[in-house]
Amino acid sequence: VGAYTDKATAEAGWQKLQSRTDKLSGVSHRVVEGRADMGTVYRLQAVAGDLAGANALCAALKSDGVDCQVKR
Repeated sequence: VGAYTDKATAEAGWQKLQSRTDKLSGVSHRVVEGRADMGTVYRLQAVAGDLAGANALCAALKSDGVDCQVKR
């Protein structure tokens, strides 16, 4: 649901997203360090139990105006 320049900002991003939509209520998250053209990024990911759950969550988030993509 997002990419950030440091882990603390990614964690703060989760709090901000939770305040924007109730669709994340009860959903866990993780921050994964990765590489991009700009260097190290910290990807904020909502954790759904399975692919169907991830697709449903992403669709619900999009209906609330939150961009997302399902990572397989």
